[in-house]
Amino acid sequence: MILSRMRNAQHRNQRIERRAGAVLVEFALVLPVILFSFACMVEISCVLLLQHTADTAAYEGARSGLIPGATAAHAIDASNSLLSVAGLKKTQVFVTPANIEETTPLITVLVEIPVASNYWISPFLLKDFIVKSEVTLFCERPPVVQLTGVPAMKTKGAKVKPQAIGL
Repeated sequence: MILSRMRNAQHRNQRIERRAGAVLVEFALVLPVILFSFACMVEISCVLLLQHTADTAAYEGARSGLIPGATAAHAIDASNSLLSVAGLKKTQVFVTPANIEETTPLITVLVEIPVASNYWISPFLLKDFIVKSEVTLFCERPPVVQLTGVPAMKTKGAKVKPQAIGL
């Protein structure tokens, strides 16, 4: 009786040891897939954070450049101040038109952020990727001047509503 119990305990221990080996092999096969998935999620999250920052900087730059008396330098400064607060490096801001006048109906601000220069860890999938955001807004001008910008806005693919331009 005692001998049979000992044999049963030995068989049980052997089965547990064999199962522990199978678990180790399964873990070794699944771990790289889990780590790769986690690294991809971190990488995509960082790029989405850069995209959101570029969107915000482009919008704020366009807003500061659309008021009467503002220049392209005002728009660039507004965008660059947001980008510097975020700690981003090697960013570029472009404003169209370069000379904002009283007859300028639209202002476009383009912000470019290189991923490789603005990353917490070394990027391995998106290192040559540049995050871009472009915002086009109507300038605060009389409605007649704003109407001259409607065809240009339509060519950019935006849907222009008449009430949005003060009609």
